[in-house]
Amino acid sequence: MGFLGSIIEVLKCIGPRFCKYIEYHRKLEEYKKTILDDLEDQKNQIKLRLEAELGFGKLTKPEVNNWLINVQEIIDEAKNIEDTFQKVKCFSRVLQTELVDKKIQEAKEYYEKGISSSSFNSLVIDAPPPVGITLPTMRLVGQTTMKKNMEEIWGQLIDNEIQKIGVCGMGGAGKTTIMIHLNNRLVQENKFNHVIWVNVSQRLDLIKVQNRIANVLGQSLSEIEDQKVRVETLLNMLKGKRFVLILDDMWEAIRLEEIGILEPTKENGCKLVITTRSLNVCDSMGCKAVHVKPLSENEALELLFEKAELDDSKAQTLKETAKLVVKQCAGLPLAIVTIASSLKGEEDVREWNTALHELSNNVRSIRVNVEEVFVWLKFSYDGLKDERIQRCFLYCALYPEDHNIPKNELVDCWIAEGLVDETDNLKATEDRAHSIIKSLLNNCLLLESTDSEGRSCVKLHVVVRNMVLKHITSKSPLFMVKAGMKLEELPSGKEWKENLDKVSLMGNLIREIPSSFSPNCQILSTLFLQGNPLRSIPESFFSHMHGLKTLDLSGTEIESLPNSISELTNLTALLLRNCSRLKRVPSLARLRALEKLELGNTGINEVPAGMERLANLTSLDLLSEYLNKIPAGIFSKLFRLHKLRVHWGCETLRVEVEEVAGLKNLDSFVARFLNLQDFNSYVKYSNSQGRPNEYCLFLKPVAIDNDWISMIDWKSNYDVNKAVILKGCNICGSEEDSIFLPKEAESLVIIDCGDVRTMSNIPTFNTLERLEILRVENLGNLTGILLNVSESSPPAGQYPHLKVFVEREQWEALLNAPGQYSHLKVVHIKECPQLTKLFSSNLLSELKNLEQIEVRNCDAMEELIAVERSLKEFHIPKLKRLSLVDMSELKSICSWNGVMACESLQVIDIQWCWKLKKILSSSSSKLQLGVLRNLKEINVGFCDEMEEIIAIDDVDFKKESIISLPQLRELTLGGMPELKSIINVCGSNGVIMVSESLQVIDIWWCPKLKKILSSSSKLQLGVLKNLEEIDVGDCDEMEEIIAIDDVDFKKESIISLPQLRELTLRFMPKLKSIINVCGSNGVLMVCDSLQEIVIQYCPQLKRFPIYLPVDEKGEPSPPPALNKVTVQREWWDALEWDHHHSRAKTLFLPFCEFRDY
Repeated sequence: MGFLGSIIEVLKCIGPRFCKYIEYHRKLEEYKKTILDDLEDQKNQIKLRLEAELGFGKLTKPEVNNWLINVQEIIDEAKNIEDTFQKVKCFSRVLQTELVDKKIQEAKEYYEKGISSSSFNSLVIDAPPPVGITLPTMRLVGQTTMKKNMEEIWGQLIDNEIQKIGVCGMGGAGKTTIMIHLNNRLVQENKFNHVIWVNVSQRLDLIKVQNRIANVLGQSLSEIEDQKVRVETLLNMLKGKRFVLILDDMWEAIRLEEIGILEPTKENGCKLVITTRSLNVCDSMGCKAVHVKPLSENEALELLFEKAELDDSKAQTLKETAKLVVKQCAGLPLAIVTIASSLKGEEDVREWNTALHELSNNVRSIRVNVEEVFVWLKFSYDGLKDERIQRCFLYCALYPEDHNIPKNELVDCWIAEGLVDETDNLKATEDRAHSIIKSLLNNCLLLESTDSEGRSCVKLHVVVRNMVLKHITSKSPLFMVKAGMKLEELPSGKEWKENLDKVSLMGNLIREIPSSFSPNCQILSTLFLQGNPLRSIPESFFSHMHGLKTLDLSGTEIESLPNSISELTNLTALLLRNCSRLKRVPSLARLRALEKLELGNTGINEVPAGMERLANLTSLDLLSEYLNKIPAGIFSKLFRLHKLRVHWGCETLRVEVEEVAGLKNLDSFVARFLNLQDFNSYVKYSNSQGRPNEYCLFLKPVAIDNDWISMIDWKSNYDVNKAVILKGCNICGSEEDSIFLPKEAESLVIIDCGDVRTMSNIPTFNTLERLEILRVENLGNLTGILLNVSESSPPAGQYPHLKVFVEREQWEALLNAPGQYSHLKVVHIKECPQLTKLFSSNLLSELKNLEQIEVRNCDAMEELIAVERSLKEFHIPKLKRLSLVDMSELKSICSWNGVMACESLQVIDIQWCWKLKKILSSSSSKLQLGVLRNLKEINVGFCDEMEEIIAIDDVDFKKESIISLPQLRELTLGGMPELKSIINVCGSNGVIMVSESLQVIDIWWCPKLKKILSSSSKLQLGVLKNLEEIDVGDCDEMEEIIAIDDVDFKKESIISLPQLRELTLRFMPKLKSIINVCGSNGVLMVCDSLQEIVIQYCPQLKRFPIYLPVDEKGEPSPPPALNKVTVQREWWDALEWDHHHSRAKTLFLPFCEFRDY
């Protein structure tokens, strides 16, 4: 019993726990079965139902989604409990009973809910309309240019100050591709309620546009026919929503309210983006224009080879021909892709040359579908609609490839050809022609340009010109264009077809025309032979060209014209300017249709016979210095003249002023007068009549010379319409003997007129209310500009736009004259060897309108501005440009360390100022917000004693250690052996200079400069993002180009220079790194735009810190734009490479050119 009793006592103790343990096992099995079998089966059934019910525009009900999540959690917990059971001891398992009970109850509840809940009758609901539709995309070609274009547009999309954006560019430039990428980015980032894409195309369909917008909003307008109701309905749909509306391929402007679109405003947060080929459409719709830039040559080559499916080795052998192919495409992706598709897989260079020939010459294609290349350009041409504008556009192709066509010349030609609707007023007709030019520019069919003489010009894209040539050389009437092709002979007879309309052979090397050559071109209207060394023209040449309207022989070497010229009775323009050998022109009596005759700068000494009969003549140029005879009364018979240029070149050439003054239609007049009497007579008559609208009157009563020829082109020199030039004459006599100035003159140039002491000596000077430019040179007796020294101030409000140019040795006499400078905008001083200062302190208050200071070759000048010791700071608030060149004694800008505060300063240009030690200084940190704020360019060179560019003596400012130059684009420093810092604060060179606009760093021969820029990590987003060129050389102490002192930044080890194109480092024996972060040279530069690297004699530079992008296979590749690497072989072989770029050396090798220095 004792033993049995002991067992019973033990059982009493363990029995209940044992029983619980047994019960736990039973419930666990039940729990496991419920959860892992029934509940999971039910979950799977609901998932199957859900797959069946989900479709387009449907979403899972939130309660169903929550049920599935919770059930999965219960299943997961069941597995956890079972795992726990396996791990704990027997008696510990008893403690889990209550948890098991709780989970069984939860499982039952979810099981019942899945069976009985009404929410589960249907598992889905209608989805809200999507933000927008993700469109299929192409890979962005031209990673640098296209990304730059795209980021510029994206920046405007997220800018709250910009509501309407117009993406402009030629057809095929990539506008739509860029916007598709941005559409998808907007959809993904969910910044707007709706992103609406509508393809508009050439014919605007308002109904289609409205339906598309409604569909994106998940609505429909298909049942509504009344347009007013459709507009109101669409407005209500958009009300209260933030949307981006993208209208792709707009050809004409439209008012948004006509569609039913809310006007985007800052308040409603909506945006409008259009893509268009026409800047006019952008302007009409109030959009901020973004011009899509073409691909660079390297990007174009990369795209061409990629689409032609040629690897690097094959591409290398075709590269030179391929460069010429892509040039024909003008950087337009669509043209490149089209051509590449026709050359896919082709490795034979002869086939590529064939394609190039077809593309360049627009021949019927064997390799290239030229029509397909140009189809999208033809859309732009057809979109001009007005046939006259189309003909004006086609006319531009008569000029050589890449030729700068002066706008005024083009306007004159169009008018002479009858391509512009004429009016009674020539100026109005010219204005209409200029409007056509603007229209062609706005439609991206012409490009703005400037020629070597500074004239405003236009030119054709190569690819556009090729399209035009194909059009005009394949359809009747034909054009024959062989301009600028270095032809030495005239095209053969068979090329002179009967249906030729226009022939352009300008700019070739043709010296002669065969004596018997007489092409039968009866309908030929235009013949361009200018710019050829042509010496003679046979009589027979014009025999069968009776329809000729424009003949241009300018700049040829002909000495006489054939008599057959006299039979060209339909001729409207005969252009012979700059035919310096031309002595004889036959009678023009029968050329009654002639409207324009140019004989300027020829060798003729008398006007052609019969000129008095040219009653339709509207433009006449007789600016020939050898002309010595003009028949009396001839101008009075040319009563339709609008433009006249004439040279009174010698005493035997006398024209009655009344003749010229009597030309009632004269709009433009250029003349040289030999005496004051004729000059005054003409001016008095001109003043009384208030015309012409444009003139240049030159008075110089001395022997013939050539200086007037360059001065006479006043529009290019001064950009004004009304100019007077006086040279070598006395103009300040008694009232009867003094000069009489035209009251509307905008420019007055006075040279070598010894009797002028001040402008007030000229009785009619104060009548020049519109005077903008006054230039005085070598006036030995000058004592004041606008006033006598005794006078106190100029008339109130006089000369509000005046710019004054003073040359030679007269400025010193004007320094102490009061009241001279309150309207002064420009000061140009040259060659004043005795001048010791530019301005004295008593004049500083008058410089409030001064915009430019340029001083050159003043050897005695020691300070620019002489201030009193007590004057620490003074303002020149509008000064934009400071240029000091060749000032050997200049020691300071301001005496006594005065501070010149010029908040508008944009350009500092200092050269050959040997003794200047610093340019700008300040005792106040206000300088940061002052002179530096608008600074765009610093260009300082050959200043032997220069130690710092900007010096700030402010202890408090040292704590900040950051100076911002937000507009600085170019930093050029060179030839300064003592330069130690660019910006020095209290003797510290460690100031941080941040300039987010910086594009060019060009530093050379600054042997004491150790680094160029210092920064915190802000520099990554600051100075580097727009940097395009780094060129540093001959800096003996230079250790690093850019230093970043930021411990956290070191972790990143990569810095992006997205725009860097050129990196040149030369002769720097101590250079250890390009970018140094906290003493580490391990930082890598991401340079996707890098094209050329030059490194010469930098022995301490051990690493090549260019980041290698990784391709789709995870393999490193060279920077995409890289073209050339120039280095020393010995240095290259000793380079250390990062382990993760083990192939880097091999990848760069094909680009390397090894040189020993």
